Amino acid sequence: MKNYTFEDLVGDEKVFFAEYFNKKPLLRKAAMPGDVRDILSIRKLDELLHLEVVRPPYIKVNHNGSGVPEKGYTRSVVVQGVNITDTVVPEKIYELFRAGATVTWCSLNQVVPELRDFTRIISDKMAVRTDVVGFMTPTKKRGYLPHHDPVDLFIVQLEGTKRWRLWDLPDERLGDNASYTDEELGEPSIEVLLEPGDVLYLPYNTPHAAAAEDQVSLHLSIMMRPRMWKDLLRETFEQVASAPEFNEYPHIGALRSSDVESLFRQKITSLAARMDSLDAGNELDRLADLGRTMPGSSHGTTFQTIAETDGLTPDVLLRRTAAPVEFGANEGGRTQMTVNGHKIAVPAPVAERLAGLADGEPVPAGEVFPGVPAERATKAAQGLTRLGVLEVTGAH
Repeated sequence: MKNYTFEDLVGDEKVFFAEYFNKKPLLRKAAMPGDVRDILSIRKLDELLHLEVVRPPYIKVNHNGSGVPEKGYTRSVVVQGVNITDTVVPEKIYELFRAGATVTWCSLNQVVPELRDFTRIISDKMAVRTDVVGFMTPTKKRGYLPHHDPVDLFIVQLEGTKRWRLWDLPDERLGDNASYTDEELGEPSIEVLLEPGDVLYLPYNTPHAAAAEDQVSLHLSIMMRPRMWKDLLRETFEQVASAPEFNEYPHIGALRSSDVESLFRQKITSLAARMDSLDAGNELDRLADLGRTMPGSSHGTTFQTIAETDGLTPDVLLRRTAAPVEFGANEGGRTQMTVNGHKIAVPAPVAERLAGLADGEPVPAGEVFPGVPAERATKAAQGLTRLGVLEVTGAH
């Protein structure tokens, strides 16, 4: 799959954030370069359906605006002696689809590794939790009744076409779910036809409805879950309130002592002072880092890295990873190190070399252990790489 960027979704970032983000819909025709079926295709969904491991809530079925009970398309199977009670039956899904039902594939980023790229694109930029949901709708059918969602949406049309009707944002946006009747909404303020490669951005709580045209429609909804001020403040409060002074256990029942109320007031004052003294920029950076590491977009190559470590040579360049390392005292020429909860003792020169490496500074594997032959130093480097202390960055 092509490596897509945030700009593929939104175009000019400055224009997007100034004019559209959290304000109004944005339509970008033919925004996604290449064959978008490489992202996800109807054929690929056929393959996924027949893996015999798909279970609700990863797949849902909606018919005539209502959800089909899961028992209508699941069965029990035995896997390695374990009874799985709700495995999807492909034939029943196909039967419902032929009858006009929309098949919804939830959190595809947890099932299709390539789709995690989209979640990372948005999580890295927006510092929020992101999920990818696929909607496959039969020809001339409407998947869901008019509604709004508690998430921002980047809609990417992959196959077929779908006509979208959009209504103005409500005056009060609570970040909730809501469904409407056509009569309640009246005439849409925007009506657009999405074709393969088109992208439509909808701010959270935008009322919308969509229907397939002359072909089966497949589109992705990349869902960006807003972090409201109340969410950010709650995370900041939890961080500040973790200070030791708030760990005391008071009795606050009817028989509480007379000084508890004044102590409570003191704690509130102390908490407020701690909140007030925060560096707003640093705290927002911390909150952004938390948002980028939320579930749904993680990735790694640890298996591959460990496998490649067996072939490490002295001229391979390594660098410190982000793994926290605690260095103990030098005892008899060996230094105790704690890495990811594991305690190991390494030759003191190795510990000194590691402790002296600046962020991103490369070191040849053959020089990780100063004062010994390159082959022995490389063996030490292999052990540290397997532990996650070092990682390969290039060749010397």
